[in-house]
Amino acid sequence: MSIEECVAVASVVIRQTGATILRRTAMRADRNIQQRGTIAKWLLAAPILWAPTVSAEDLTISREILPIRQVSLESPSGTSPESSFSMLLQQPEEVSDDWLWQNGRPEVSGWHEDDHWVAKHDRPGQDGWSGQDWEAGKMPEPNAAGDELQPLPSVYAGYDDGFVIASGANTGLDVDRQPYSLRINGYGQLRHTVFDSRSTNPSLNQLQLKRARIILSGHAFSTDLTYFVQLDGRSTAGDALRLLDYYLDFDIGHRWLGLTEHRLGFKTGLYKMPFSFARWTSGKEFQFADRSMASAFFDVNRSLAWGLYGRIDTPLAPLDWEVALFNGLVTGGAETGSSGQLDNNPAVSIRLSSFPIGTWGANDIADLEFHEQLATRVGAGFAVSTIDRTGMTEFSEPLVVDSGLPLANLLPASASSYTASLYSIDASMKYRGLSFTSEYYFRSISNIEGTLLPTLFDQGFWLEAGYFLTPHEWQVLARWSRVQGNSGTLGARDQSSDEVAAGFVRYFRNQHIKLTMDATHLNGASINSATLDIAPGDDGWLYRTQLQFSF
Repeated sequence: MSIEECVAVASVVIRQTGATILRRTAMRADRNIQQRGTIAKWLLAAPILWAPTVSAEDLTISREILPIRQVSLESPSGTSPESSFSMLLQQPEEVSDDWLWQNGRPEVSGWHEDDHWVAKHDRPGQDGWSGQDWEAGKMPEPNAAGDELQPLPSVYAGYDDGFVIASGANTGLDVDRQPYSLRINGYGQLRHTVFDSRSTNPSLNQLQLKRARIILSGHAFSTDLTYFVQLDGRSTAGDALRLLDYYLDFDIGHRWLGLTEHRLGFKTGLYKMPFSFARWTSGKEFQFADRSMASAFFDVNRSLAWGLYGRIDTPLAPLDWEVALFNGLVTGGAETGSSGQLDNNPAVSIRLSSFPIGTWGANDIADLEFHEQLATRVGAGFAVSTIDRTGMTEFSEPLVVDSGLPLANLLPASASSYTASLYSIDASMKYRGLSFTSEYYFRSISNIEGTLLPTLFDQGFWLEAGYFLTPHEWQVLARWSRVQGNSGTLGARDQSSDEVAAGFVRYFRNQHIKLTMDATHLNGASINSATLDIAPGDDGWLYRTQLQFSF
């Protein structure tokens, strides 16, 4: 062997040995440095940049033994005609759990943040890169159009007030957030109810699953288009699982008119009608085990509807508003879609709300945030509909004061229709663990066709207070609810019924895990609600212990 041949062989051996040492040294340093700097990246690149004569065959590795890792580096001036490029490097001998291997290419879920960048036109397996290039660790030629670093399409999964899966925007979509997303939430309430009856109504002692909800929500096509689906299963429904909510929400003002978000929107589907604060509040946000007697008596439930919503700036505070056109009053549940049981008269409702003082926070009623400054909220609602006998589901729904019987049971057979108008007004406050909420209702039954009956008037309210003995943990409660009016006597005289309650709550993880215990005295209930465990005419003590879990 000549001297020239010996020198050539030695040169190759030195280059290969040096490249291997530099690669392994740089990769070990890279693992120990959280913020990868320019020096570490150039150490990674050094074996290829300064050993250009090493052939692809010399760098071939076994993909069964050592995975390949992709990083992006900036080349120094004079070393490359391009300002940025992508290259392949050999994974060090000690492979961490973060690195996965699949068909010779790294899994996206196993890449670090800095590794998510590749040349726009030179992604592996696309636009000129072959499997042989990956296995050989060979860098492709720069694209003639110029290679710009772009983020790989990303799918995010994690917890953000619910388990969330979201994908990045497609190229060309005019959005600044994720247009495709899915949030999964759910909660359940296991309740032990004991009712000690002091009347002819039976007593009760049962364990029940009062609410078992699964919620799917997110964006589709655009962040301005929101969907919401809620499924409900409960003990009173047997084995049935019903579709409780299903609606779409489109932010017209932001998408088409150039307004800020939530200034003007369109909503349609099956959802809660905008009327009362008590109905608007989610069941998992209650302080007591459930709503009050008065809020159930004057309830406007879910329905199939379409409506508009928005926000108006005022000198005091922004004013939120919502209006809906829907099938009828108190047509929630499966009956909403049963057109044969409904009349042909739609209903209209509207709700206004505002937060004039302070920042309210995430929780609807309880002061879990422990406000250092006063926060207030006010609201009002209105709903109206003409109801006739052709829709018995609606005609028999309104109840009367004291007895809790359906109004249809008291009206003469000649009564063919009437107009029901409902009003609500509410106010709430929070301050240093103290919360106070009140809502007042008024209802009139007028234009009772086919009879000479006068207009019937009913009114009611609920007052509720809570106070944290220890912030975020132990809370004591008190509530008074009352319903009064002349509907039960068809205008002859007023009657009334009351609910007085007290209790406490132990919050283990805010609203996610909590235990509620309350005791309620009834002196003749005016409602018939399996959810509240109250029957018409109930007189006695109602005890409820409820464990809630939500995610």
